[in-house]
Amino acid sequence: MTGSDLRIRSIKADGVLNDFGYFVEFASASDDDRMRLIYAPNGRGKTNFLKAVSAVVQPSPESLQSLIEIPLAQLNIEFAAGGSIAVTRKKGVTGAFAATVRTPDARTPCRITVDPTDFAGRLYRRVWDDRDDYNAYATAVSRLSSGAIFIGDDRLAPPSDDAREAGRVESPNYPARRRQRTVSRLLETVERMLTQSAFASLSREREQAGIYAQITRTTLQGSQSITATAARTQLETQIERLLRDGSPLEKYRLLSMRQVREISGQISNARSNHSQFPALHRILTPYFASLEQQIESLAPAQELIDTYVTSVNRFLDRKRLEFTASDGIRLHGRDGRQLHPENLSSGERHLLLLLSNAILATAEGQLMIIDEPELSLGIEWQRDLLPELLRCSQSGAVQFLIASHSVQVMSSVDRSTIVRPSEAM
Repeated sequence: MTGSDLRIRSIKADGVLNDFGYFVEFASASDDDRMRLIYAPNGRGKTNFLKAVSAVVQPSPESLQSLIEIPLAQLNIEFAAGGSIAVTRKKGVTGAFAATVRTPDARTPCRITVDPTDFAGRLYRRVWDDRDDYNAYATAVSRLSSGAIFIGDDRLAPPSDDAREAGRVESPNYPARRRQRTVSRLLETVERMLTQSAFASLSREREQAGIYAQITRTTLQGSQSITATAARTQLETQIERLLRDGSPLEKYRLLSMRQVREISGQISNARSNHSQFPALHRILTPYFASLEQQIESLAPAQELIDTYVTSVNRFLDRKRLEFTASDGIRLHGRDGRQLHPENLSSGERHLLLLLSNAILATAEGQLMIIDEPELSLGIEWQRDLLPELLRCSQSGAVQFLIASHSVQVMSSVDRSTIVRPSEAM
């Protein structure tokens, strides 16, 4: 399935903290309908609901273990392409539960029962990996969902010594969250993603016919019936198009147009009817065609890089984030000196973490779950954040499930996207 096939259609939870229910519906598959914002007073189970959703769409023994302690009676996630994942308890809101996965093409669902005793001892992970029912369950979940990125309200807090020694915490996605602990490491991950995107584009372009093979072919075909003036006009037109389309790639050092500018200068200084223009046309046309292919291949990578860089810089003040294929991501102050990411303000680090995860989520169309995105952000940043998260992730089928107390955050989205919990009578 593609990212768009893995979109969530609805999420329904009952018995959260024994008293509250949540129903989240993504009404359509349009790009404008990718975000839902949960608002409720404290003590209504918002964070528990978010953690449960994250655990259910990420099949692992740690995720299943975390669900044991998350207080809810049942949770059901329906997917736009068909299929569902359900967690149910026979009694109570914590402890043992059953998880059922229905995929669109399966005759029978996958079902697994989970009990606290299943995680006794240090070797429990090895036992789980050998369980046929767990492996079938994990495979079925992976077919329905690309997983989730969970960003909690402790996103910049270092892991505790106890958690580090245990190798796990209560979070359903502890390994992913540990990688998020430092903004520096997160920026390194984004840097690799952007660089690999550019390299992959160039690799696809190089699979096409080589430039020298094209020059050889056109040369052996002999002279063309084209006048010197016409040859010059066509070359100048090609050069103008190349400089227009290729110059944006130079900003990130994805491609150099230096030779094209030098050629342009030499042609401008030559006589308009120089006798060698037809021969020059025959030689340069394959080269220009190859450059056009490179530009076209690199366009998606350039758009991804530009989206990320402009999104971050839209917020930063007196600082600037830059990216080049040769140097990667760099942060600079107003005086031009390079800045270390961990020396930024708390709000700036929170912002980089949120936008960086949004761009990373585009690679697989993951669900992005954020608890209190407004932490450490000023009023203007709170107001602009959610629209920018949507813009930053528009190249992928990324959906957002967000819980917030901020009036500024809520005012930035349509009221129809705001979800409130129901309460058992």
